[in-house]
Amino acid sequence: MDINNKNIVITGASSGIGLSLLKMFLDYKDVKIIAVARHIETIPLVEGVVYPFSADLSNEKGVDSLFDYARSVFGKIDIFIANAGYAYLEKLSTPDWKHIEDIFALNVFSPIYSLEKFVRENTSNPKSFVCTISAVAQVSLPYYSLYCSTKAALHQFIEGYRYESPANLHITAVYPVATRTSFFEKAAKEKQPPVPFFSQSSETVAKAIVRGLEKDKKRVYPSFLFRIFNLLGQNFPFIFSLYSASEKRKVDNNLHF
Repeated sequence: MDINNKNIVITGASSGIGLSLLKMFLDYKDVKIIAVARHIETIPLVEGVVYPFSADLSNEKGVDSLFDYARSVFGKIDIFIANAGYAYLEKLSTPDWKHIEDIFALNVFSPIYSLEKFVRENTSNPKSFVCTISAVAQVSLPYYSLYCSTKAALHQFIEGYRYESPANLHITAVYPVATRTSFFEKAAKEKQPPVPFFSQSSETVAKAIVRGLEKDKKRVYPSFLFRIFNLLGQNFPFIFSLYSASEKRKVDNNLHF
């Protein structure tokens, strides 16, 4: 897809991958971008180009308000990037329904509902839906069990939905490895957790997403090393087990779970 002259929505746009994407899209001609986050203070203001929008996307009302706003600004959306999400770094011990529900609401229900809304928009023009999933959809990280499960659910939904999606919709699934942002500190409630191996910058991920959009890729793996590792692990599953055990030791040694 040619990104020039497109109307774009980015969720999770105040930091990390979302903010890096926003900055890269500014290099394209005549784009309009709705940059969505709960806290929008860090989103750059570019008159007539960037439209910061504050919303809680973990519920139906928040997503509906985003689409209503996009309709008033754009008329139609060409590219929707479902990037918002978060993790818990924890040792599960106490049963807590709301704790589970909260992370699934933002990481799984919100992008699925957003895709349904995006498809329902009454336009026949080609459009792209980009979904930031994660490498942990395929390789588990101990103490991130709930986060891994949300990404695995999203991965399977996208893979299944491809077979029933309309002809004018292109879906790009993105599988970043650990991204060097404040993501992990927030997951650990401001402690200093070890960053999983492999890792990369948010700019690297954003560049891969932009290339994937331009080339209409179905899947984007920003880390070349992870692509090799994933291929090996699918053929020799013990590699994944060794990796997960190694990551568990790193967290045990640093945070003493």
